Amino acid sequence: MKRNLLYYFIGTFLLASCQQEETPSTSGEGYLSLTGIEIQNQAVTEVKSRAVDESLVVELYKGEELKSTLTAEELENTIKLEAATDYSLKVYSENYGSDAEWTNDEKGEPIYYKEQPFEVKGGEITPVKVQVPMVNFAVKLSMPASLDWISDYTFTVASGERKVTLQDDEIAYFPYSESASFSYTLQLTNTDNEEFTLSGEYGADENKSLAFNTCYVVTYQMATQSLSVANR
Repeated sequence: MKRNLLYYFIGTFLLASCQQEETPSTSGEGYLSLTGIEIQNQAVTEVKSRAVDESLVVELYKGEELKSTLTAEELENTIKLEAATDYSLKVYSENYGSDAEWTNDEKGEPIYYKEQPFEVKGGEITPVKVQVPMVNFAVKLSMPASLDWISDYTFTVASGERKVTLQDDEIAYFPYSESASFSYTLQLTNTDNEEFTLSGEYGADENKSLAFNTCYVVTYQMATQSLSVANR
């Protein structure tokens, strides 16, 4: 009987030891190591190194509490943190939120934002890589290289309350929402002083819904004298 009890206690001890080895430590201190920040923009894609671009703000949160705004120098090294499961990094461009103030005379610019949750385990280094997308969308005009029969043209693109005029190869940026769409109009005047108007809309059709982090190119097709829209 005593031998059976001894085996029972030994088995219980071994089982507890195995469970402790399998369960990550959530006490003590661990480390955050930022392995990279990637800026993702469909119009211009570039990858940033571990040295954070100064135009990006990097905030460290624990739950809803802002712990600190991290500098590029701090992110070059590991950061000691209390072990916990509810950490996050918020990475955004300095112009985040400025799109609400853009006027018809402004073409806007890319805006970036990403919230990246992570966990810090006691005694361990947690590598974190943040991919930061452009959270607005863009519209670009593409005209043919040869416009011999056109004496003048005006192209406007509108989304929400804002309407922007573009020349060939120019880009306008607009705030994104799930219900967002844009309309566009090209007014042409030929060498005989005759006027033509082409227009369309993109995003209102559920089969052609808009996406953030995307540039939509509106192209004038000379052969068919029509407009087409493609995203990239």
